[in-house]
Amino acid sequence: MKIRNYEFIVSVIIMLIPVGIYYYFFGYADRRVVFLYDHLGFTPFDQITAGRYWMAGFITSGFLSVLYLILQLAIRILKLPVMSWKKVFTLMVIPLNTGIIIIVMTAGEPELGLFIAISSALALTAGIFLGFSLVDNLMTNVKSTSLFLLFGLGMVPSLILFKALELPGKGILAFNVSLLIAVISVTAGLLWLLTCHWVFRKYRPKWPDVVKGALVTAYLGLPVLHYLAATPKGIPYITSADNFFADNMILRLITWMLLFLFVFSTDKLMRRFMP
Repeated sequence: MKIRNYEFIVSVIIMLIPVGIYYYFFGYADRRVVFLYDHLGFTPFDQITAGRYWMAGFITSGFLSVLYLILQLAIRILKLPVMSWKKVFTLMVIPLNTGIIIIVMTAGEPELGLFIAISSALALTAGIFLGFSLVDNLMTNVKSTSLFLLFGLGMVPSLILFKALELPGKGILAFNVSLLIAVISVTAGLLWLLTCHWVFRKYRPKWPDVVKGALVTAYLGLPVLHYLAATPKGIPYITSADNFFADNMILRLITWMLLFLFVFSTDKLMRRFMP
């Protein structure tokens, strides 16, 4: 694989950004603030706090994707050769994950285990993959990308709220209320998709792009927004994973399956009956 020198240099620079952010989260900043140690009895190794560790990956990838967008715009303004996001991702993924795992396991106190480090690194990697892919879409066709983000926006509530079905087991909500929340979120998403297909029937995006738009908005955009705007002044903590994901893996998989099913089925049906 032929690699331009500037691509290699830029890949290194891009890689150093999440490394720096992770070192801030895990090594420099007060972890009691960033990860809410001792808040409501949370400890560095309980399930809630462990979820914050891998949410750090999604928040970091969200910030990095914004910076990558700015970089791509600058490259085009300066008329430099356009970089392939897949090449940049491939160049940085192994050294980046190695650095992240080392930072999570050794920076700060207490030292964290290998499983926590790997899960956080995987979340970061998945987020970068989605974010960089979206930036590439924006650079290629802003109109098309805006449309599939709009289509996917309607599925975000179901991605976040369908997990309400597990809240009765935690003693937080009555089953009837949690069921109503889940049904409304899914129904609203379906109606949103149908409406978008009707309104924009001449400019329908591809269904995989709609899925990507929903995932990026729910798992990169909202966590970053929460970190920047929904935390108390002076206490920029990382949100818990259970605000965005079901604790139960089966329920989590069902949530993602519904996203794929609704986006795929509405796309095929509307293209057939409303071309």
